[in-house]
Amino acid sequence: MELQEVNRGETVKAVTDTAQSQIKSYSDAVKKGIQSNSITTQKLEDAFKTAVKSEERERCVVMFGMPEEAGENVLHESVGKLLEEIVPSKDIGRAGTSCHRIGRKRPDISRPVRVCFTDRTSANSVLQNSRKLKNSERFNKIFISPDRTPAEREERR
Repeated sequence: MELQEVNRGETVKAVTDTAQSQIKSYSDAVKKGIQSNSITTQKLEDAFKTAVKSEERERCVVMFGMPEEAGENVLHESVGKLLEEIVPSKDIGRAGTSCHRIGRKRPDISRPVRVCFTDRTSANSVLQNSRKLKNSERFNKIFISPDRTPAEREERR
């Protein structure tokens, strides 16, 4: 009888040790899974932010050569007149545009103007009709390009 109790005790201990090692390995796997999910979550957040920024850039254009004038109201009026000249009014809603200068102010250089629209079709319409600026007396020295990231600008050089 003693021998059976010893064997039973060893069996219980062996089963307990096996169960503990399996629980530990399962726990480690869960921890690794959580860590890898955290990385995946971070990657998803980064991808989402990139997509949102890309969508915003698709709705914007950059105008080069706009003379520096005092005040944002003057800038908004100048941009509005330029848009009226090159794009039919039905294609673009002037109320849906916002514009601001990019970069630091320097006395000898006019800063580019970033113009954002409510939708990407308005931006595309402006880009398609930008060639009409060559024939304009007032805006013939202004160049319009799509809004690009610094990496895209560097790649195009």
